[in-house]
Amino acid sequence: MRVQLRPVGALVAAALGATGLAAAGPARAQQVVTLDTSQTVFYEAPTKTHMMVYTPSADAQASPWSWLDVRGGWEADVVSGASVATKAGAAYGATHGADVVSTASVHDFRNVGHGEVELKGATTSLTGGYSYGTENDYRSQSLHVSARTDAYQHNTQFELAYARNFDQVCDRVQDTALANQPTLWTALENSTGCFSSDPTRTRHDLGVDTYEASWAQSWTPVVQTQLTYTAQLLDGFQSDPYRSVIIGEGVKAQEHVPGERAREALTARLAYYLRAIKGAVRLSLRAYHDTWAIDSGTAELEVEKSVGESVRLMLRGRLYRQTGAIFWSDDYASGAPPLGPKGQYFTGDRELSPFWSYLGGLRGVWTVIPSARRLVGLFTGFKLVASASMQGFSYDEYTLAGVPIQNAWAYVATVSAEVGF
Repeated sequence: MRVQLRPVGALVAAALGATGLAAAGPARAQQVVTLDTSQTVFYEAPTKTHMMVYTPSADAQASPWSWLDVRGGWEADVVSGASVATKAGAAYGATHGADVVSTASVHDFRNVGHGEVELKGATTSLTGGYSYGTENDYRSQSLHVSARTDAYQHNTQFELAYARNFDQVCDRVQDTALANQPTLWTALENSTGCFSSDPTRTRHDLGVDTYEASWAQSWTPVVQTQLTYTAQLLDGFQSDPYRSVIIGEGVKAQEHVPGERAREALTARLAYYLRAIKGAVRLSLRAYHDTWAIDSGTAELEVEKSVGESVRLMLRGRLYRQTGAIFWSDDYASGAPPLGPKGQYFTGDRELSPFWSYLGGLRGVWTVIPSARRLVGLFTGFKLVASASMQGFSYDEYTLAGVPIQNAWAYVATVSAEVGF
């Protein structure tokens, strides 16, 4: 599933970013145009998959007047690797052998274009934007709006945001006689014929409404907080059309999950700037709940230090824990309680199982802002950012035909550059 619960408006810079910028150097000259490009590589290597995702992006912002910002950009995902096409549980796998868990090669190319307009006043701003994304088997359109206002000499900031996604998922056409029998549905073989007149392909709608409210507060020149509440309503096809699940002796069916899901999260952030060492400490706590009975908690800590006038280094650590969905099982075919079948739904998605994850990372930022003349007579500023992180996963119940997932790690590296004119 591609939908994630995340903020839809621009998070308040005063609550989190100001501590990092405090040591960045002299005040930035007014910029008319800013260009930003980044390159990200993601690699995940749990058992039977070696997923690689390369993500290039390019963004531009123009400020023709002080009250108007216009932004636009493009992002892509180039995906290669393997996926678990058929999920079997421990008991069934022990009887039939590990080859009941098959892998399918994955090659996909996602393109997303987006644009945004922001109207700014002395203490308020209004933002609206649109994005359109295409994949071999997925189409997405999104509209978002947000409103922000400052109060108490800009020490307090409130923001409201709303986004609406109009997505479509490709699937194979099932036998009409099986319309009400999902246990007999067959998974999609490949994306050939998707979003065309191919009579063997169909499409399902997925609508997503996201609401967000945030309050940022500068309590002192060195202490800032932010509280954000996010709610999301999903209605439509949320299964992986390619994934099958062994649900009985000789019965392999396309994954089947509920068509409705409500999600909510509350995030609290604290930023403390240490003037004596030109550093900052940031703490983030997040609680999550949804109607599929998944509860999770996240704790994240960042420590940032300025080195000289133009370099910042940051260390980051994160711990995450979640419960499993109410219908989650590692073995729908022959598992005994509490790991046996649970109701009418079945899934092979490890992200719906109970698990832990832990992340460690670092980031470096080099910022050059001339105090008088432009750089090489052209640029008002330049910023280079490099980051890398490692994330490990520990699954409580998820197995591949009874074989536990071991050495499940994901690696992410990003390099980005920004110039202002």
